Amino acid sequence: MAEVRQSKGDFWIGCGLLAFCGFAVWRTLSIKQGFSSSIAGPSFVPWLMIGLISILSAILIFQGISAGKEGGKDSVIHFPDKQTLLTIAAFVVLLVLYAAAFFPIGYIPATLVTFVIGLWLIGERKIWLLIGFPVVMTFAVHFAFTNFLSIWLP
Repeated sequence: MAEVRQSKGDFWIGCGLLAFCGFAVWRTLSIKQGFSSSIAGPSFVPWLMIGLISILSAILIFQGISAGKEGGKDSVIHFPDKQTLLTIAAFVVLLVLYAAAFFPIGYIPATLVTFVIGLWLIGERKIWLLIGFPVVMTFAVHFAFTNFLSIWLP
């Protein structure tokens, strides 16, 4: 089984997250501000998330560098096995399909199907939990968005 030192992993994960932040900055710059009566326009949350992820990435990089320089006992992280990697890949594909199906199919059916398949992928086999939990959560979120936040989901 492959393994990597934690300090090296922290450094590279931090660098990857900073690269992602660079991509997010590029995409966020193209958000049209429109007419907004407050400073919290449509790009407020993306900028907030970019800032927070950048700060945490810098901390992760600093931890990786400082732990590598100390030369002390550095823990080892084992890479996941092939089955776990396939499950992660299937979950990523599922989320991409969910994003593509959200508007054409609608929130409730797309979310229910994605939720059930996602639970099945992570190993849930109890039928009452596999069906009941997604139904309750999907309708609870739909109710909260439409009634409390006045955000209409497709």
